[in-house]
Amino acid sequence: MIITLLGGLSFFLMGMITMSDALQKVAGQKMRALLAAMTGNRFVGIFTGFLVTAVVQSSSATTVMLVSFVNAGLMNLTQSIGVILGANIGTTVTGWIVSLLGFKVKIAYFSLPAITLGFFSKFSKKEKVNSWGEVLLGFGLLFFGLTMMKGAIKTPENLALVKYWLSNLHATGVLTRLIAVGAGALATIIVQSSSAVMALTLILAYQGLIDFETGIALILGQNIGTTITANLAALGAKKEAIRAARAHLVFNFLGVVIVMLSWSLWTKSVDYLVPSSSLISENLPIHLSAFHTAFNIVNTIIFIPFVGSLAKIATRMVPDAKIATKEELKYLQYIDYGLIPTPQLALLAARQDLGLMADLVIEMIRNVRKLSKSTKKPKGNLVNKVLRMEEKSDKMAAGIVDYLTQISHSSLSYQSSHEIAAMMHTVSDYERMGDHCEQLTKLLRRKYEKKYKFSAEAQDELDDLISKVEDFVIYTREHLLEHSDILEKSYAMENEINQLSKNLRKKNIERMSNNICMVQGGLIFINMIVSLEKIGDHNVNVSEEISGVR
Repeated sequence: MIITLLGGLSFFLMGMITMSDALQKVAGQKMRALLAAMTGNRFVGIFTGFLVTAVVQSSSATTVMLVSFVNAGLMNLTQSIGVILGANIGTTVTGWIVSLLGFKVKIAYFSLPAITLGFFSKFSKKEKVNSWGEVLLGFGLLFFGLTMMKGAIKTPENLALVKYWLSNLHATGVLTRLIAVGAGALATIIVQSSSAVMALTLILAYQGLIDFETGIALILGQNIGTTITANLAALGAKKEAIRAARAHLVFNFLGVVIVMLSWSLWTKSVDYLVPSSSLISENLPIHLSAFHTAFNIVNTIIFIPFVGSLAKIATRMVPDAKIATKEELKYLQYIDYGLIPTPQLALLAARQDLGLMADLVIEMIRNVRKLSKSTKKPKGNLVNKVLRMEEKSDKMAAGIVDYLTQISHSSLSYQSSHEIAAMMHTVSDYERMGDHCEQLTKLLRRKYEKKYKFSAEAQDELDDLISKVEDFVIYTREHLLEHSDILEKSYAMENEINQLSKNLRKKNIERMSNNICMVQGGLIFINMIVSLEKIGDHNVNVSEEISGVR
């Protein structure tokens, strides 16, 4: 019986994971965009949390995704709490699916055909067919596992045995309720899926092995246990992400306390809402699903006005002093190898660090401009700073490429695979821009050391060109985290840089011919124009990646 029960649980979990991963492939980009577009409106956040969790069929996936967004700086703590409240409501959908289909419909007739169709869809060359086939496969495995778990304890002998094991698990008093809550939390922590433990609870209730009140206590424990996943995902993250995970724990814990203090009110209310009797075991799954939904909706209503207070409590739980030990010179701030099993989030983290690399290049260009304006002294500290920044950009490039390589080993959609390839090229482009900034710095250092001078006209022309290159790089950086068509303006800016470079080369040759500029200084001037033009060329490549044509 135990082997069959664990086997059924394994199939159920495999189905949940397969279906969740496939749904993230199908709707991952839209889900990511929806969460990233969150505003300060907590009601919009609640609806979004509900919708994403209902679609992905995993509150754990939503909360892990949420922690990653907070860690990436796309959402603040208060906004994230609203989404968490919605995710708690969304996770009740699984219980209703099991209650309405798992016991009322002979779902076993559909599970094996679903598995068959889902498996053979993998041979299709169309990615969408493959992804939807995986959804079907996950659906089939989930209900096949549910059928196995039901069958494992269906015989009279097994029913009697399980009833004996659960003889002390009756939530008739305060202490026994607390024991049942602890058992539900522990089971969820071990299995790492509140949906799986919920399904098992519904089966036990349907078979008459636990009563209504015990089922309620187990569900309350599951709501505490499910917060562990988000807290594990937040390990090593920024303080705001850790606080978001703590807020999830505080909200669910306080909700359980409220139910424990008003126990009889909840049991009577659910019996009133659901017309069938909770004393009949076959009706219990519907009653427990109704309680689960009511519990999360009522708690959300109670805590909506206190979102700010929840944020303050979470902030006190994770004060700045406790997490101020991070290395200040850490090159990559957002990349987290724990996100690789969720490629959409991993790509978002990589792009965030790519943005930091772009910021570094912009700062290097600004420092080059400062150096070019300094005609009297070489400013050695600034030269060394640019050279150190170039080394940092090399290390960032190596780290991001390694991370993207690791992501590429995951099961990816066609779009994600191309995004990884394009991002690798973009990393290379930014790294080459850094190399050209280093080259410009060395040319200026040589100019100072040899005491070469540019004419006032040449100096103004160079400053104008550097300014246009800087503006161009800033423009693409502003659009780096989004996929939008910026090619028209990018091509116009590049053409302006190329035309200006051509004119400056021509003027410089004329100045050297007329002995207005020294030949040696004129050659340095030309080499600087070449490097600045190359930066523009690499930046056009970045704009093509942003526009989705690369």
